Amino acid sequence: MRLKNDVNLVDFLNQVQKCKYDVYMETVEEDKLNLKSVLSQYLFVVLVEQKDVWDHSRITCEKADREILVDYLEMP
Repeated sequence: MRLKNDVNLVDFLNQVQKCKYDVYMETVEEDKLNLKSVLSQYLFVVLVEQKDVWDHSRITCEKADREILVDYLEMP
């Protein structure tokens, strides 16, 4: 799933903390950032400022957590 373009990143990351399972940002190079990690959150905020990274990355999470993140993700 992709992150919507008009997302408030602080709100999104606050919702990620409410998820039961890990939530990842995956890049085209198959790098993964666990968005529940504070260090990864800092990297995430920097990376999403780069349009090519934003356009070619995706957010992955367990099905149970999708309801928490539904307002922030483009569902297939």
